[in-house]
This record gives sequence, structure tokens and C-alpha cells, in this order.
Amino acid sequence: MRDVVMLQDLRASDAGLTGAKAANLGELLSAGVPVPDGFCLPVTVYDSTVTPVVAGQVQALAGDPSGDRRVDSARALRETIEAVTLPAALRSAITDAYRALCPDGGRVAVRSSGTSEDSATASFAGQYHTELAVGSVDELVAAVKRCWASLWEVHAIRYREDQAIPHTEASMAVIVQVMVPAESAGVMFTVDPHAGPPADGTAAPASAGRIVIESSWGYGEAVVSGLVTPDRFDVSRADAHVENIEVSHKVQMVALPSGGRAKEAGGGTTLVDVPPERQTAASLTPAQATGIARYGLAIEAHFGAPQDVEWAVAGGEIAILQARPLTHPPTTSAAPPDVQWESPIDGAWWARISICDSWLPEPLSPLFATTLFPCLVKRWAQNWAGPEAAQRENPVLPKPMSGTINGFAYLRLDYPMNKYPLRTVRLAFNCYRFHLGRLERRWRTAILPHHVARIEALRRKDLAGMETEDLLELIDEVQELSGKYWAILGGLAWYWNAGEWLLATVYPRIVKSITNRTDAVPGHGTLLQGYRSKTAEADLALYDLARSDESTGELPRRFDEFLTRYGHQVYQLDFVEPTPAEDPSSFRTTIEAYRDGRAPDPHRRLRTLAERRETTRTRFESALRRSPLKSGVLKALLSWNRRYGQVRDEALFYFTLGWPLMRRGYLELGRRLVAAGALGSDQDVFFLTGGELVDELRTAARGGAPREWGQVVRERRSRRDEQQLLSPPVQVPSTVRIFMGKVDVTSIALLGQHAKAKEGDGMRGSAVSPGRVTAAARRISSVRDFEKLQAGEVLVAPYITPAWSSLLAIAGGVVTDTGGTLSHGSIVAREYGIPAVMGVSNATKTIQDGQMVTVDGNRGLVY
Repeated sequence: MRDVVMLQDLRASDAGLTGAKAANLGELLSAGVPVPDGFCLPVTVYDSTVTPVVAGQVQALAGDPSGDRRVDSARALRETIEAVTLPAALRSAITDAYRALCPDGGRVAVRSSGTSEDSATASFAGQYHTELAVGSVDELVAAVKRCWASLWEVHAIRYREDQAIPHTEASMAVIVQVMVPAESAGVMFTVDPHAGPPADGTAAPASAGRIVIESSWGYGEAVVSGLVTPDRFDVSRADAHVENIEVSHKVQMVALPSGGRAKEAGGGTTLVDVPPERQTAASLTPAQATGIARYGLAIEAHFGAPQDVEWAVAGGEIAILQARPLTHPPTTSAAPPDVQWESPIDGAWWARISICDSWLPEPLSPLFATTLFPCLVKRWAQNWAGPEAAQRENPVLPKPMSGTINGFAYLRLDYPMNKYPLRTVRLAFNCYRFHLGRLERRWRTAILPHHVARIEALRRKDLAGMETEDLLELIDEVQELSGKYWAILGGLAWYWNAGEWLLATVYPRIVKSITNRTDAVPGHGTLLQGYRSKTAEADLALYDLARSDESTGELPRRFDEFLTRYGHQVYQLDFVEPTPAEDPSSFRTTIEAYRDGRAPDPHRRLRTLAERRETTRTRFESALRRSPLKSGVLKALLSWNRRYGQVRDEALFYFTLGWPLMRRGYLELGRRLVAAGALGSDQDVFFLTGGELVDELRTAARGGAPREWGQVVRERRSRRDEQQLLSPPVQVPSTVRIFMGKVDVTSIALLGQHAKAKEGDGMRGSAVSPGRVTAAARRISSVRDFEKLQAGEVLVAPYITPAWSSLLAIAGGVVTDTGGTLSHGSIVAREYGIPAVMGVSNATKTIQDGQMVTVDGNRGLVY
């Protein structure tokens, strides 16, 4: 095959040399579909020009199964490729093809067409580079090399490994097409994404389901990358008529750099403000949506399978830019063990609320379950139930108040309130007296300063040189400090939870009173975005690190300083997991995305969100001028939420300050038991109970022979691994109802969670952050997977805690198994302005890597 091949000459049989993407475009041209003209550099060009230069580096990467040097190796590979000099004959052929394509020197789009890209089982959606608005031969050559280099982005390397594709087989063709000056653009699924494609991968019958089109003004990069909330068009498959239109509020769009207030978006385009008159206007006419849908049906019929299609409209004419089959990976790789969810205590009722939900999403380690977990619950209960002695004598309080079922954390709910009405009233009075006290002042002037000062003092101690009893006392003190801090958080949480609940309740009613619709303006989350916070502070610091000059040699020192300041933010409360100070994978992933330009500048994002917030606020103030009461209520609620949002962010930031110290202390004790012959690894210490640990340490200190715990630890590790496959129910037993007098208060007791999802609900959860995005899913189960996330992908995770915040900085959207409107991840998602749906049961077991998903943060739906 020649070095340069015109797209119109390609067919499906050429996919092995040009990649499926280029071959598909050739097929569409042959079928009369309006595809922009262009040419392709087949994989043979890469193989002859690049492979000989990088062969040694690729072999070294393939030979490193641990991946310890993956980031450095990937960067070196990209730098080598971008420095390659093209042979004169190849450059001349590219020049001739470009001039034939654009005789007047117009702009072109440069896209990858990898050898495994857009196949039926691996889409590689968004894994490789695309460059738009390339306007000269020199720019084109540089863009081609950047496409080749994107084969060796860390996320692309990970994707190939997940798909079991050897790195030595990686190659790439490159597509060059005439740039379509898009007035509007977006994506289309030729089957209803809620219903999903047919299990056998064949085209759905014409009468089944709907076509879904997502559209925005400007170039489709904004929709695909999740930079904007698109409009949605539901189109009948039967006759291609538009059944439903949902128009979003669009503040910005991706355009060529001319006019407007340009803000760099990367890839030769800019992010500009949408003219006010178009911000709430549909970006497609019904006739255009129908035309796009008809092309979709024709493309589906041509290829014989449901398609994911990118399109654009210019001068009123439709152009098809890309079509790929929808991939259908297997549903799961492992079945959970068959277990019963039964109370370990006869008659007891349990619920996964408060600390047990997103803070403790996984089965507990034996050490945490018997030490810090009961300490946190005990200190929390003392706020409203009095000291331990009073609690023991109070028959209203269940004993114990916490425990585990199949390894997962639960709190007790079986309070016999109707049996002891007077004691219940007294308990409720104490509870309200505590929460209505001057909690914020107490936290800021007493609890927080003591907490920080004492932990900082303990961190300076030499743990390895301490006597065992002294080290145990130090760990106990840090746990008590953490418990007391958690107790005050439980009180403060009432204020930020109540404030947001009130805003979420009142806001839609005010909107409806103004517009007679609740979907005509952004959700209330828009009014809380764009403020500075501890989370934003860490993100900005990461960006500044990524953009700093590495040649000065200061980066390692500055990164260590960053970890000292922010590395205590935990991935979850169970200290069996390392803190970011020990494993900064999430930070490194975000730094790489910022350094490579794959993630948006957080300074700009913060300004954009603030501008969007002020635009929305101004619209409301104008609309509410005739209603001073409504205006006053809304302003008061917004002020309340802003104040306690900042309190929440700062309070949670310092909560886990002692976790790195606790881990260091326990690991030091583990090393001592390894030396005594009790454990095989210092990490095994987390699989002993607190009592077992103390007994073995004291036996060793007396010179006795401790027990060898190897087999027990292995069994406990194996059991926890099996339990991690489970999806714990919110309530055990699931049928129990809780009454106060004759009033059913189950929903209140469960903090609004549903004990059991309704049959047929599909992928539903809490709508926690407004907007909608369609992108490839990336399933992240733990810190070990963080580097897999690519900028713009939908993060699918079991939970979100503070240490995950840096990943949200580069994600296009978020879906979690656990959590709700008031969880930490929800707050951060709104701060970053990305669509999020949380509390989607079994999301991580249903959604697969690379699967295209739509996250509708306005309605709490995931397609």
C-alpha cells in the first residue's frame, strides 16, 4: 500500500493496514454518506518510520510487568517519536496530498486510526490523539507525530494491557480530513442507550427503541470531552421523527480561534462564550435531528450493528465524521459468593448510614473493625447519649451500637422508642441541645486547634525508637483525637446537610413559579460552584506543579511538600489502605494529565464556573425583582450553603490528619511481630484484631514465643477478597420498618436512602451534580487503578472520598455505587462542574471499561 491513500479508495478489507476507523470512513463514502474528504497514512508508514527508532524502548516497557517505570518510559517514547525526522519522500507525499485536499491552504483535522481502534470488542474511544484546525504542512507533520506518540500515553498503555494486546503489536494509521466549520456538532447512538444494544451485537429491529442524539453549539470536542452539557434529542427508530427535546443552558462552546473571548481548549481550537441569545436555544432543528438520525439508521444497516456516530452541521448541511460499533464486553469476571444478609444478633436491625456508607465502602480489616471503628461510633454517640456509663444504663440504646455483617460496617437501628417514651423524649432533647449549640465556634476555637497541634507534635516522635507500650499509647491517643473530631463533625453535618436539603427543596419551586418549568434553567448546584476551597486549593497546586520547569531540579522537593500538606486525605477510613502520602498515584495521574494538556486548566475552570454561577444568579435576581420574599429566601439559603460548604470542606480536610501516623505506628508494630516470628509481613498486622495484636506484642515483650499467625492471616485476607465482590444492602433485615408512635420514620432513619431498589428502575441514583455527558467509562476500584483514568472519561467507582478528588479534576463525569446528594464526592463533583450520579447500586459490576455511557446528573440516570 502507498504511503498516502485517499479515504474514498478504502474499504473494510483495508482495516488491517489503515485501522478500522479509516476503513469505516471509506465504506461510508462508498455508500454515499456525507463524509469530509481526506487521506490516510497507513500503519506501514508508522512501522517503517517509527518502529525501528523505538523498538528497544517498547521491548523494555513490555518487559516490565510491575509497571514501576511506566510513566517515565511512556514519556521517553513520546519524546522520541515527536523528534523523528520524516523521510523526504514521505514528507513530499503528505505535502502533495494536503495541497490537493486544501488548495487554498484550509484547515484539516488529524485523527488516529489505531490497529485495534473501533473494533467490535475494543473501541479505544478517546485513548489516542486528535488535533483540529491544523493549517499548514509543518503543523500537519507535527500533528501526525503527536498522533503516533499518543500510542504511548500511560492510559493507552493500560488500555492495551486490559485488552491483552501486546505493546509490540501497537501501530497506528493517521487520518487527515477537511475541517468542517461546525455550527453545531455532537454524537449519536443508533440504539436507545437506556435499553442497551441487543445482546448478540446485531442491529435492533426498526420498531424497537429510540435513537439518541446529543448536540451543542460549535465543535463536537465539547460534547465528547464533557466540556459542556449538551442538548438531547430522542428520535424514533420507526420513522425518524423527533419524540422529545431537552435543551440545556450552554455557556461556552468549542470554536476556531476567532472572535469572542477565547480561552484555550487545546488541539487548535478555543473555548468561547456562547452568545446570550443562543444559550437556551436548541443547537439543532427538528429537521436536522431527523436527518442525522436517518444517516444513523443507514450507517447501522450498512455495518449490520448499532453504531456510535460523531457528526457536525455546517451551512445547514450534515457531515458524518466518524462511526464505530458499540462494544459489548462481558458483564463480570467473577461471581460474588453466595451469602445471607442476616443480623448477627437476634432481633437487631442494622443500616449502612453515616460513617458506614461512602467512608467505609469495603469490608473492614479486622484491626480497624475492632479499634478505630468502635472508637468513632462511641465518641459520636457521646454527643447525645452521654458518657459510657450513662449509655450502659439507658435501655433505649442498643448494645453494641455498631458491628459488621459479612465484613461490612453497619450501625444499629433497633431503638425501642415506643417502649420507653420518656427516655426517648429525653434522648431527643439531648440530641437537639447538642446540635443547636455553638458547634462551629467550638470546632474552630477548641477542637480544631488542639487536634492539629497534638497530631503535629506526635508526628515528630521517633516511632522506631519507642517502647512498645508507649507506641500503643500514641496510637490510642491519635484514635481518641480522631474520634472526638468525628463527633463534632456529626453535629456540624446537620447544618450543611439541612442547608442543602432546604435549597434543593425550595429552589425547584421558585424556578417553577418563574418559568412554569423546572428544566428550563440549571439546577441549584450551579449556584454553589466556582468558590475557592481546600479541594480546589490542592487541585490548583497540582496544576502549578505540573506546569513547573523540571530542569530546575526543584520538582521532587515541591512534590514532597505537597504530600506533607495534602497527603493525609484518605481513600477510605480503614487504615488497611495506604494514604496518598504513601501511594500518591492519584496525584501523579492528575499531574500527567495536566502536563500533557489532556485535562483543563483548573484556574480557568474555576473562573468559568464562577462566571456561570454569576450569570445564573443575575438571571434569578432579575426574575425575582417583583417577589422580594422569594428573592430573600433564595439569597439566605445560598448564603447559608456557601458558608457551611466552606466549613464542611475545611472540617473534613483535617479529619484524617492522624491517619498516616496511625498507619506508621501499626506498621512499626507489625515489623516487631515479624521479627518475633508471629507475622510474615508488616502489612499482616491489619488482619489481627486489636486484642490479638496487644496480646502478641506483650508476649513478645516478655520474651515469650508468640503464635504464628500466617495461616489465619491468609484465611482472613481471602475472606475479605471474597466479601469485596458483594453489594451490601442498606438495611438488614430489609423488611423492617421503624416507628415513632404510629409514624413510620424508616426513611428518616435511613437518611433518605431506599432499603430496596424498585424492580425495573435500571441505572438510577441520586442526581448530585447537574449536567450530562457521554463518554467512555473507566472503572476504578482502588488506588491501584488510578493511573488508568484518562481525562474526559466517566469515572465509575464504588465510592468517592477526599483522596479521590484529584481524579475528579480530570474526569468527564462520575458514577458511584454508594453515596448521595450530601456525600463528599457530590460536593466535589459540583465544585468541578462535572455531571455526577451517586448511589447507583452495582454500577461497578454492571458498567464495563470502555463502554460508552451517558451520565445525566440532572435526573440521576445512567444509560
